[in-house]
Amino acid sequence: MPSAYKWRLLPAGALGHLVNPETIRRNKNRASLTPLESAFEHARANQGNRLKQHRDFARRYDEYQALDDETKGQVDQEIIVKENKVLEQECVAILAD
Repeated sequence: MPSAYKWRLLPAGALGHLVNPETIRRNKNRASLTPLESAFEHARANQGNRLKQHRDFARRYDEYQALDDETKGQVDQEIIVKENKVLEQECVAILAD
């Protein structure tokens, strides 16, 4: 059964050769996923991307930079909790389909 995971086309001029062993392993694993597993993998990958974007966005503000390390840790933890709730909601939606 082919995987339901959606692969993006390579940009023009890309050779398509991977040399990063972790990326090669991840792609081989994704190719063998069932449609349900690929939906969960897609949601998990989106969560990771959103976490990085939220952290990068927060770090651009001077107010965030002025915080002490403990407060920054609390802010980062709040972002993680929020994104975990979003992931949980996405998983429930996937199971409902």
